[in-house]
Amino acid sequence: MSTAVVVYQSTPMIGKSKFPSGNILGMFKQKKLVSQLNQALEKKGSNWLAVLDDSIADIDLIAQRADAIICVPGLQKQFDFKDYPKEKVFYFDSLSYHELVLDNVIDFLELIKKRKG
Repeated sequence: MSTAVVVYQSTPMIGKSKFPSGNILGMFKQKKLVSQLNQALEKKGSNWLAVLDDSIADIDLIAQRADAIICVPGLQKQFDFKDYPKEKVFYFDSLSYHELVLDNVIDFLELIKKRKG
């Protein structure tokens, strides 16, 4: 089983609290995204499992378990990937995220699987 980690917070900055603020987009949308994405992946018979990041955007911890990273809108310049492969990172656009249109992210995950294999 491959794991896709959904990141919804920016990388903590020096001088700012490291504790989660709930993100301006709200926690409920991320949970719903993970739930519906997993349902869609299961329906397709995919070997992917989406999980919500619980590390407060710590790429060192995320990279240990992530076969792919899925970012909510707004993280393109606010999340530090360090050496994580950029081709394994998916960024939701605002409309797809808010409407939970999952076709592009599912295609992205399946493409990673094909490259791997």
